[in-house]
Amino acid sequence: MLDVISLIAVAVVVVLYAVAGVLALTTGRAVPWQQGYLLRPRLWGSGALLFAAGMALARYGGMVRDLTDSDIVFATSLLMLISGGVLQYVAQRAGRLRNRRG
Repeated sequence: MLDVISLIAVAVVVVLYAVAGVLALTTGRAVPWQQGYLLRPRLWGSGALLFAAGMALARYGGMVRDLTDSDIVFATSLLMLISGGVLQYVAQRAGRLRNRRG
């Protein structure tokens, strides 16, 4: 039962993140929580899609029974997660801090 709940939770997060990535990629507009921080929203969108695909692949890798295949799937998903995060980081404006006071 816990496996099904985990699968549903990860699927919801992946779909929402992928929708945000597609929205930023196709329209060229930043998602509401990133407005003012993104210099290149299309780059952020492609990074979000890559990150969401990495999350989905990592969840699938947990269900693969063969140890060699599981290692390959997990390494690929880790590479996708890191690449997506780097693309999202590069898309942000330099010098913008979120929790700046004063």
